[in-house]
Parts: sequence; C-alpha cells; structure tokens
Amino acid sequence: MPDDHDVQEILDIGGDAVLERLAAMADHGMVLDITLFAGGQVVSGTLIGRDRWLQQFSERAARGGAGGRQVAEDVQRLLQALESRRPAGEPPHRDFLHLAGAQIDGTQRIAEGLLWRGRISEVAGWSLGSL
Repeated sequence: MPDDHDVQEILDIGGDAVLERLAAMADHGMVLDITLFAGGQVVSGTLIGRDRWLQQFSERAARGGAGGRQVAEDVQRLLQALESRRPAGEPPHRDFLHLAGAQIDGTQRIAEGLLWRGRISEVAGWSLGSL
C-alpha cells in the first residue's frame, strides 16, 4: 500500500504513479506485458524488474567477448554504486522501466527481441498487453 513518502517521491520525479508502482511490483518478481508510447515510438514487451534486466543485460553483453564482459561489469558496478548511495531504510527510487523481448515500432518496425530501459517520466502513454 503506498504511503505519503511513496506519493511524494512519485510527484518529485514527475512520473506516472501507476507506472512507478508497476515498476516496483516488477522488482518484486511480477512480469506483465505492456505497450508504451515514448519519444514518438511504440515500445512493447514484458515488464521485468531491474535485477532481472541487469542479469539478462550482463549475459548478452558477455557474449560479445572481453569488451562485452567489461561493459557488463561496469554497468553492474555503476548500478551497485548508485544503490549504495541510497540512505539506509529508504525505498529504492524507481524512475526507469525495464522490458524484455521488446519491440520498437515507429513508422515501421525498428527492432525486436531487445532488452529495453526507459525513463518513466518520458512515457507519454501506455496500455497493458503487447503488440
């Protein structure tokens, strides 16, 4: 159940309270198909938590050889460093959505099967379900 701190945090980042809550639920294991409208494009896929996204990102990057493994390690360190700066007891700040199996459509299909990370405040609209 959201408390006043949750609501104020959502208002502070200028995001969508429902999307922020869905991101929190995804961080606790829920998966959900979703379609987002952001940056003039339609992005559709399965909403997953940040840790699951990071694991899949690292696996994909590592397949790219030594350079890919280095990228994966650097991103993991960066996210861990950001997490360690959060004051003890303060809930995580969720301002990003993470999708697996994402497809991006503009005037035509641009890409599919992607891992996607996007800022909640940049989403203009959304719908449950994927394309």
